[in-house]
Amino acid sequence: MNMKNIFALAAMALPLFVSAQTEITFDTPDYKSIGVYDTWESSPFRTGALKGNYAVVDNFLADVDEQLGVAPNPSSKILAIQRSRFGSNTFGVRVDLNETFELTPATKYLHVKVYRPYSGRVMVVGLGKRTERLEQSPEAEQFWAMSTMDVGAGKWHDVVLPIKGNGGIEIYSLVVVPDCESPHNYTEDAICYIDDIKVNDNPVSELVYGYYQTSMGANQLYTRNDRHLDVVKLATANGDVQSIAVPSSPKTVYVSMVDKLLHVKPGETVTPSVEYGGSWMHAYAYVDFGNDGKFGALVNDNLSIAKGSDLVSFSFYGGSSNDNGVNSEGSSLTGQSRNTLTMPSFKVPADLPDGVYRMRYKVDWNSIDPAGSVGQTNSILGNGGGIVDVMLNVHGNYCNVNDANRNGEVLSAVDGERLVTYKAPFGEDFRIRMNPENGFEYSGVIVKYGYNLQGDSIVRDNVQWQKVFFERQEFDENDEIVIPAKYMFGDIEVEGLFIEQGTYVKPERFTR
Repeated sequence: MNMKNIFALAAMALPLFVSAQTEITFDTPDYKSIGVYDTWESSPFRTGALKGNYAVVDNFLADVDEQLGVAPNPSSKILAIQRSRFGSNTFGVRVDLNETFELTPATKYLHVKVYRPYSGRVMVVGLGKRTERLEQSPEAEQFWAMSTMDVGAGKWHDVVLPIKGNGGIEIYSLVVVPDCESPHNYTEDAICYIDDIKVNDNPVSELVYGYYQTSMGANQLYTRNDRHLDVVKLATANGDVQSIAVPSSPKTVYVSMVDKLLHVKPGETVTPSVEYGGSWMHAYAYVDFGNDGKFGALVNDNLSIAKGSDLVSFSFYGGSSNDNGVNSEGSSLTGQSRNTLTMPSFKVPADLPDGVYRMRYKVDWNSIDPAGSVGQTNSILGNGGGIVDVMLNVHGNYCNVNDANRNGEVLSAVDGERLVTYKAPFGEDFRIRMNPENGFEYSGVIVKYGYNLQGDSIVRDNVQWQKVFFERQEFDENDEIVIPAKYMFGDIEVEGLFIEQGTYVKPERFTR
């Protein structure tokens, strides 16, 4: 089974969750009735001028997904709904429940699998009544929950929406709006499919496509101007501080800066930190030590970081409590002391192989979820938090340098030694000399640098190695050139481009 692109984050990031409190599969009559609903009171579907088209049908969308390697929805039945051009943007299919459930002050999570012909947002409306209001209709709209990012087209997606209320509210029906966009520009109706409606305590989607997921879209802008993540830092024990500034335009909640490297050594103690415009927020740091494309955030019952977790440091976490908690060092925090972004130090595992590892900085409120909190009252979007991904380069004191040449060799200009498992200082300029065989000259050199040089250049969205070309005109009169320090990390392979004497053609124009 190929599971390379689907990750059960719930198993790694959070404790086991209780079973679904409400669950509708459509495989059996596990619902009272089905219809359509529109929150627009003048909708032709409310006045009776039109009837909606919907039906429970055999699941013809149960194929194995090529990317996932499994069938994302193997159930036997699914619910089809015709998204009409004549309804409002909140027109959807109404599912009346066999048993009501209570909308409580504690956040619950509503899951619904949706298959759409085009991308866009999904909404769910809860219809019900307050138990103390005997005269209230059970069709009163009690909650509206909308996805914070577009749901992709042509695939099953498990949309997860946080829901909560003041308590004493019973939900009788759920209206799934598979296409919460204005229909004004639509020229024809479309069919959407729905399945597996659940209400439980699990905030994590059952279907995750791609690597290093976030709870918001890649281009999600900040929803408030008074808070923003500006700089991420990493300090070593000797006081050296590496700093990466976050771009200020466009100001997106998630920023991928995986072209930026922070350098550490195995066994080294380091301290992550952030510069953040705002207060009463918390900071979290993660490192994907397993290079498996996800961050596993695992804590023990006492909220300490569990063995094998990719969560490496946090300034505050209280679990279900916002009032009392600890930092990753185990210090108790309550009251004003919770207003902290200070993350304790952590130790890079001494046995961690040299390589590049995805590192994530996150500013959020009382949430170890590496994707960002989606709580209805404390979401990362609503609170103005942010996420930044960079790369952590774990290395020793030296690079292994080798040449890969015919018709000549590349030597160290320092001592004239051949480049065969040559030890060059890590992160320092390195001078090389070209030495063609008789009858040959050179046109330049290609330097391949990074890790896993014989493997793929990109593994789980992380760049492993790169190449840079140096033209002959950049060499001096002694056939020497300096490989800049920024290329001298990991393993180095130097390929001299040796050609027959007299065949070199000088480029018309050259710039670096």
